[in-house]
Amino acid sequence: MTEYRTKPLNRQSLLDELTFVSSKLKQAGIGEVQVSFGWDCNIPIDDMWQDHGVRTDEILEFIRQAEQAGIVDVGRADIFVESQDFCLILCHEGDAHVAGTADLVHELVERWRRLGYAPYEVAPT
Repeated sequence: MTEYRTKPLNRQSLLDELTFVSSKLKQAGIGEVQVSFGWDCNIPIDDMWQDHGVRTDEILEFIRQAEQAGIVDVGRADIFVESQDFCLILCHEGDAHVAGTADLVHELVERWRRLGYAPYEVAPT
């Protein structure tokens, strides 16, 4: 599975990417995604990487509620948004990652190029 990363982005740019992805997933007829939290979230490690089913049109609100609850800080904690063949990560290092085989992966990489986010392919480990 191919993965791409951006250069570090500010909080608003990360939220803009989340909004764009949410819209594209909804347009593709995907009604629900799995959202989970990882490194540098303010939850016990046993609660990290636990999937939460979130309606596609409620992703941004779900993340905002998690921020208000002190669970995450966008750009400083890992947030995973996944559907079949697609995964967007807002990384704790302030960049965004995308992986998968869905057409949206390539569409997002092209968007990142146009926006000057300097996407690059990550070598498989």
